[in-house]
Amino acid sequence: MKFNFKKISAIAAGALMVGMTVGVAAAASFPSPYSSSTGSGVAVVTGTGTGVDDTVAASSITNYLATQVRTTGTSVSGGDSYKFEKTSTKFHLGDTITAVISSSIDDDELPSLLADGEYVDDDNDEFDFTQKIDMGTTVQLGMFEDNDYAEDEPTIGFKIASGANVLNYTLDFSDEPLKSDIVGTNMVIMGRTYYVLSNGSSSAGLILTLLDSAESTVITEEETSTITVNGNSYEVTIEFISGSEVKLNVNGETTNSLEELQTQKISDGAFVGIRDIMYSSKTGTLGKVEVSIGSGKLKLTNASDIELNDDSISDLSVIITNTSTKLSSIKIIWNAEDDLFITEDREETMPGFKAVKLSFGGLTYPAEEVIEVKQGGDLYAVLENFPLKDSTEDINFLYATDSGTFLGVGKDADNQLITSSTNSLSFDKDTDDWFVVSWSDGSDAESYLMRATNFVVDSTVNKTDFQYRKNGVWTDKKTSAEASDTFSMGQADLIVGAIDRADKTVGISTTSGNVNFHELYSKEGLTVYLPYNSTRNGNVTTYLDGEMFFPGTTNASLAEGHNSSSFYVMMKEEDKNGNKAGSSGSAGVNWDWLRATIGWDGSSTAEVEVSAVTTVNNTDGGGTGEEILDTDVWRDFTYSALATEILYDKPSGGQKSVKFIYHGDEVAADVYINAPETSIGTSAEAGSMVFTDAEKTSWQGRDVVLVGGSCINSATATALGVAYPTCEAAFTAATGIGSGQYLIQSVGDAFTTGKIALVVAGYEKADTAAAASRLVNLPSTIDTTAGGKYMGIVGVEGTSTISKII
Repeated sequence: MKFNFKKISAIAAGALMVGMTVGVAAAASFPSPYSSSTGSGVAVVTGTGTGVDDTVAASSITNYLATQVRTTGTSVSGGDSYKFEKTSTKFHLGDTITAVISSSIDDDELPSLLADGEYVDDDNDEFDFTQKIDMGTTVQLGMFEDNDYAEDEPTIGFKIASGANVLNYTLDFSDEPLKSDIVGTNMVIMGRTYYVLSNGSSSAGLILTLLDSAESTVITEEETSTITVNGNSYEVTIEFISGSEVKLNVNGETTNSLEELQTQKISDGAFVGIRDIMYSSKTGTLGKVEVSIGSGKLKLTNASDIELNDDSISDLSVIITNTSTKLSSIKIIWNAEDDLFITEDREETMPGFKAVKLSFGGLTYPAEEVIEVKQGGDLYAVLENFPLKDSTEDINFLYATDSGTFLGVGKDADNQLITSSTNSLSFDKDTDDWFVVSWSDGSDAESYLMRATNFVVDSTVNKTDFQYRKNGVWTDKKTSAEASDTFSMGQADLIVGAIDRADKTVGISTTSGNVNFHELYSKEGLTVYLPYNSTRNGNVTTYLDGEMFFPGTTNASLAEGHNSSSFYVMMKEEDKNGNKAGSSGSAGVNWDWLRATIGWDGSSTAEVEVSAVTTVNNTDGGGTGEEILDTDVWRDFTYSALATEILYDKPSGGQKSVKFIYHGDEVAADVYINAPETSIGTSAEAGSMVFTDAEKTSWQGRDVVLVGGSCINSATATALGVAYPTCEAAFTAATGIGSGQYLIQSVGDAFTTGKIALVVAGYEKADTAAAASRLVNLPSTIDTTAGGKYMGIVGVEGTSTISKII
């Protein structure tokens, strides 16, 4: 059974490595942006310099990268197929099929399987009929872990419980044929033709016996006829015939004496049925018999299980509606006998009839960013590598000065993060690292980390500079600012308050209702509510998101998640139309929240950890999740349009942490009902991914992996900012990489603004191969954001392919 590491290992790799082999680790995903791009958005670039050939290293990266690029959906081929989706209604994780498509499925969706038609009875009278399928109301897409499917592997798909209704099929006769005239005719059910062999009755109602895939012919005495059924040939002769019965020889096997409308199963499982005996006692007249051979016999008894080849199919039952003389409809009910599983690796086909199946082509993730909440140090919590609009930052957001009691926002008392629930705040350079500025109009949103620095007095006027984090460094935004000045940080309009050069303090405010100082928006649009020191007193019974009551408050009722021993980090997805979460409101509002509780571990000297993870008001039931193998990492999802993935790391020794994988836009599921011969495959925008440095116009607009050093690859030289060629001692002087060593370095904007160039280069060819091996085998250790740099020594772990970071 395939284990889908695509979404799991990229984020939980640190935990998944424990107890696993390097071979399994190799299944982990490439880091972003390479795993979140389509194939045509990435490239592997080799050098054209003489003397060295790095194609082996490049090939290992290319082959692996091709399996990791984001898919663009699924492709369907080979027969009737209908995707459960509307233009305005995609299939989301947590949806039931009938929540997406509530109407019946008919020939508009499956034109061959469910085609309208005309039934011709034994008197050659014609009767119109229609076909439809109604899906079971409890068939839900979700995450499950079941040992009957794959032990300890949390899987996305459908688990249909034993006894649950899968679907109902109905054949309805608009004009009703006479029951007495249906025997000996062909009846179409779900695109297949069945021969009606007999018509009987019981206390429960009508009984119909059908031959599946039947082929018929008229056989004359003293002749041999050939009938072909599903590719199998049957040579048939008459051994005995009378006016009431006949005995046949089929491929050398002699049947019993059979009367009209009787059947017999032969050795290969096919059924022989007698449709008509044409015999005359006159001398010299040869007898004839019309015979049918079918691949199976179906017995339909009203209000009973269907029988296939004389064995009951407990998954299928039938309701035959009729009057005393006429046939009205046939309804086939498919209820799961045992648990059924529909995943990317398994389809489920209706038993007996084998005419229709359900398939799942997977989820299409439009983007991927990781929001990690964890311990930053023994006494503070951090949002690690938080993806802002212009930078990726470790944001320390809650601290204590002794174990068990939170005292403020930031890392410690001398490195604070200033937040405020009002339209103003005060920044003190001596104790504050930065403050938050966020803007949203409900559709678009952006957040920045800012600080004030360089407090001076210029001609008796107090002034300061404002900076913000861009690409990991402080960047000037407003220099020589003085009180009452205004400036914009992105879309946010800010007003400079009083400046005190001696105390190094400054006030910041806004008059815009679109600006706030404690909500944080990720680059893809997730809203995170940072803690702020509440000034509310008295009996507070409704708590606001981010509201924190630190020691010293006079509040008389301190709830869990808002007091000095615990804090709820609340997060809110966008809706499917990209609308951002509203301003901070009551935690009781009926929204689907992600929540990480910052608390304390149980050690004798308590340390900060993520003590609980849950979802609030979400249909998945609360974020309990399932453990991935034996890794201590528990996987879960929000059942929502954006399907945020939750990976809660709960090691037996160490602090708990959580990663939320946010997709930034609607995550659509590819769910199909289709013919058995239909093939469902993954469709990816693969494009060409391999180029030489000389083909710059073809790859310069992509995120690229540059294989080989600056002596052989001119693109590497450009990314590293050295002349081409730069070789041997000059390469060592420029990079610090000598013999037996390698470099993996991320460079931003080297060829196109906003794109990453990832240099994978060693001092020699073998060293470059080791670098490529590390990237493929341990991709989660590689930081592909601009500025990430790794220097490795080949062979220090005892092999030539796994190496140690210097």
